[in-house]
Amino acid sequence: MIKSNKIEVCTSTKRVNEAEENTPFNVTVRMPKDIQVANLRVLFNREGENPTIVKEMTLEDGTGGTRNKYTATVKLEKIGNYYYHFEFNDAYGNMQAIKLDRNSNEPTITIGEAPYFRILVVQKDFKVPDFAKGAIYYQLIVDRFNIGRNDKPQVKGRNYRNWGEMPNWKKNAEGKFHNNDFFRGDLKGIEEKLPYFKKLSVTVLYISPINFSLYRYDRYAATNHMLIDPDAGTFEDLASLSRTAHKMGIHLILDIALNHCSSDNPIFKDAISNPNSPYRDWFFIDQNGNYRYWYNEFVDMPIFNQQSQGYKDYVYGPDGVIAKFAPFVDGFRLDVAEELSQETLEGIRNRANKNEKKVIIAEWWNRASTGLFGKCFDATTNYLFTNAMYKWQMDGEAEYFAWQIRDVLENYPSEAISSMLNSLDTHDMVRTLTCIGGKWMRHGLYRRWDIDRDPSPWHKIVNGIRIFDTWQFRSDEFTNDRLSPQEYRRAKKIYILMLIMQYTLPGNPCIFYGSEVGMHGYKDPFNRKTFPWNRIDKSILHAHIMLGAMREQNRKALSDANFELVRWDNENLCYTRNNLLIVINRGAKAIRVEIPEEFKTAEIIYTSNKHQKQVNEILAETGMILRRR
Repeated sequence: MIKSNKIEVCTSTKRVNEAEENTPFNVTVRMPKDIQVANLRVLFNREGENPTIVKEMTLEDGTGGTRNKYTATVKLEKIGNYYYHFEFNDAYGNMQAIKLDRNSNEPTITIGEAPYFRILVVQKDFKVPDFAKGAIYYQLIVDRFNIGRNDKPQVKGRNYRNWGEMPNWKKNAEGKFHNNDFFRGDLKGIEEKLPYFKKLSVTVLYISPINFSLYRYDRYAATNHMLIDPDAGTFEDLASLSRTAHKMGIHLILDIALNHCSSDNPIFKDAISNPNSPYRDWFFIDQNGNYRYWYNEFVDMPIFNQQSQGYKDYVYGPDGVIAKFAPFVDGFRLDVAEELSQETLEGIRNRANKNEKKVIIAEWWNRASTGLFGKCFDATTNYLFTNAMYKWQMDGEAEYFAWQIRDVLENYPSEAISSMLNSLDTHDMVRTLTCIGGKWMRHGLYRRWDIDRDPSPWHKIVNGIRIFDTWQFRSDEFTNDRLSPQEYRRAKKIYILMLIMQYTLPGNPCIFYGSEVGMHGYKDPFNRKTFPWNRIDKSILHAHIMLGAMREQNRKALSDANFELVRWDNENLCYTRNNLLIVINRGAKAIRVEIPEEFKTAEIIYTSNKHQKQVNEILAETGMILRRR
């Protein structure tokens, strides 16, 4: 319900601004009887379309009370974002409109311009598995997390390294940068650490690709999608991990890359060498033998032709890749999902859900279209919130933060909001502690971690061509890898405040392995070091443990899409999640924060200031979470 002192507007939908396609719902307006109203109607416009849907409203009760009640039954047939407002004729026959007031966000009668109300129409019966909502995710790179088996035979051609060494960032003997550093972390190593995940209150493990990839430790380009890499383990190891994890209340999400493969994949090798190969149309190969590869940069990662029937059968056919791995996991994270066609996404989701409901998470860097949810995937890797958190915490961009949070909440279905992933860092980003305490971070329109985006200190003109100097970039990253004690202390303080946001915004916090114990580093390969089991920052780990316990105890309040910004400026932030109030001060000074009346007697359930024992109006360099008694 949206109301003011005079007018109330509400819908009979489950969520105030969300309806299901082809499902009737009621729109109700209550107006003071002293306002003369004739021919009240509600007008809907779908974003991107011109036709207007007009519904006449009926006066339900003309006697009793101080307000008249008008209703209309509406059914919207297309998925998408709709804008609506109300029109009526006053006592003088003049046209009047009811829209939103820009400042108060309340219904008001207006003659000039004002915002429309909004309602999101979503996929009917769109439902995400309960385990994926109110969860804590943990993202790990299998090769770099933990070794469980030391008896695995070595694979010829791989560069094996000792645990704890710096990944090799230099060129190989052929003068190329590579991903052929293997540290031999495996599925058994993950299973051994399940008690550690329970300590963090982790409920979902998001595991990097495990498909056989001959020369890439991260396995984002498969030599054979149907096999598990021998250094990662076996299908028996995967089954054992799944069984043991489920007994402990932990689910598994498997990352998988299906947009491309490795150039040493036998399928591609046959296709590129034989014009009559049955796999030829699986790729984009011209008559001269040239082929398309990922990002027009990685020649060892040829792109699949997703229109090929052979590719479709291979990926999501009854005997395909998804069918083979689905029995062992609870869902998939789809690498570069923005480059997968809608047909491919639907095929993957349908095949994964063939026997039981899975969660499908798409890697998505921008805002996803409403119509894709519930049809192509369930949720996204929500980098939009990541960017918003950094921009407010590091640069005080309060209006951007408020706009970005609202933009997602207004355009994503509630089921998707409740199951999306909110990360502070990932395998594609600078680690959080480095991003906060480092030297080269971006400002303005750029994402803060996009240090290698053009223009940068490493983009140069060579022979009239603009290039990126990868050698100098990696050399500079290596030289500046370790934070000074002062940088590290400052970064830790900010990191804890960002954690409070990550654990309390709508969606699910996703921990990138090792960040919870103080790992830092710039981009690949420096953000993908081995887990430092013998070198743990206990204070950062303790914060994760405490926030994990808080989230576990308040899972119901943090599982839905309910969110309201109470106050936001460049120094402090207040918002509510049902019966919880989150207050954060990023400034260096003690500030006076006006606590909403309903939280005056609330209890503090988490604070980054260990000396704070009770609620008051003074918040000094800290963040806290309060719960109504």
